[in-house]
Amino acid sequence: MQSKFKVTLQKSSLLNEIPGDWSTRDYDQLLELVDYGETDDLDEQEIEGMALISLSDLEKNEAAELLMEYVFPEDTLSSGQIQNASYEMEDEKLWEEYPDPAQHRRFFRVASLLYRAFKGGFPKPVARKLSIDVVPGREMEGLMSKPSPAFVARLLAAGMDERALLNRLYGEELKSQHFPAAANIIWSAKSTANGDGSYRLDVLSSDYWLEDYTPAAAYECTAHPDTVHYPQVR
Repeated sequence: MQSKFKVTLQKSSLLNEIPGDWSTRDYDQLLELVDYGETDDLDEQEIEGMALISLSDLEKNEAAELLMEYVFPEDTLSSGQIQNASYEMEDEKLWEEYPDPAQHRRFFRVASLLYRAFKGGFPKPVARKLSIDVVPGREMEGLMSKPSPAFVARLLAAGMDERALLNRLYGEELKSQHFPAAANIIWSAKSTANGDGSYRLDVLSSDYWLEDYTPAAAYECTAHPDTVHYPQVR
């Protein structure tokens, strides 16, 4: 089912780390992995600081390997894949370039902490957060409560030039009823009712996909969800 939507870009901002990706509990567990010792006497800021220092004391590939083993669920990557990626991360943007796009979000999480711990020394990870207001067509409010990645990708693609990466690589999928790759492109989409019939949609993805989203004014488009829903990678 397709319907008209009016979309207005409210804010577009770059992020080198996604808020909430790394918590005090994560830092504490990383200190356990490097055998730091007791942390009971440390406050949250000190735990974070010691975790960053402990990572930077490792060789770059060792720090990358430790974080990958922490972030990626068991059996997601083989030991050989982790080892290879730990060296590649020093020069390559694996959150954009890794052959399996389903892993890009997790590589971004790893890359963001490596970049901070080593004060550079790794490629700078860049994500983008979009805040857009969406006015749904009649009887389309239901699509906005839990917007699927495919639906969100179609809303955004309509506001991009036809030469934009998303449109060039996924033109057919955007038009079709099946766009499973959207779950790897749209990392998260949070919808909040504005109270006037419109919805604020906060979208996170790599800047690789969203840098071309620069609509100069509000636009109208048609968009639809897939007939089959695909889970997002967390």
